[in-house]
Amino acid sequence: MTILVNWAKEFLRISSISFIAVMVVTGAVLLLIRPRWGRRWVFGFAIAFWFCSTPLGSGLLAGPLARGFHPIEDRREADGVTAIVVIGGGTKEVSAGPVRLGYPIDETALRIVETVRVFQLLGSQPLVVASGGSPRTDQGVPEAEVMAADLALLHVPPDRIVVDSRSETTREQAVAVTRLLRARGIGRFALVTSPTHMLRAVLAFRAQGADVVPSMSPLRSTTMTVTRSIMPNGASLQLSDDAVYDYASTAYYWGRGWFRPDPPVSTR
Repeated sequence: MTILVNWAKEFLRISSISFIAVMVVTGAVLLLIRPRWGRRWVFGFAIAFWFCSTPLGSGLLAGPLARGFHPIEDRREADGVTAIVVIGGGTKEVSAGPVRLGYPIDETALRIVETVRVFQLLGSQPLVVASGGSPRTDQGVPEAEVMAADLALLHVPPDRIVVDSRSETTREQAVAVTRLLRARGIGRFALVTSPTHMLRAVLAFRAQGADVVPSMSPLRSTTMTVTRSIMPNGASLQLSDDAVYDYASTAYYWGRGWFRPDPPVSTR
């Protein structure tokens, strides 16, 4: 099951070459054996792919996942918060021999800057937990270490940063980070992640008994022009990809019962 899930996470994304290739090949086969159905398949896929690649379409897809969440704007919203948890959203890596350099993708970078903004809003006092392992076998630098380095560059004191570099999934992060903070006497903390991921993350953390205050990172940098165009672009396709992935992941977590409170651990 784990192998199948990991394969689906890697290859069944709407922006992946493998997914596009499978859809195109399926359409070609249908055109040969069932031309009428083949034309419908090709036309339907083209329209759906165009829709997902536009700002209008991606916004409609992502909107329900982010509904009800917003960035923390007032310190009173975070009353009692003494820590901020930021979840990794992916990194890239380059290497030359044994030397490896990890750097965040745009989604993770937006989570980092939102974390720093909230850290400053709360008086530069909270503990900051960077959480994210190495989900790919070829990834040598854990996401958490990449985020911690960038947090330090943005003037978060290193002694306020805690790294969770072992957790590779949202479920694992919810379990590990909640326990880590509870051991430090912290039960209420801010949770920073992307709009499409926030619903699943909040439900997973609350299932562990965490009192989380969501602070949603931006969809895009504030320096970018936002339009409701029907013209396709790569950023919109990526947002649609993230939204579809999180719809599927949220359904999977619900099916596994990971949004229900864990039963208490017996001490006998």
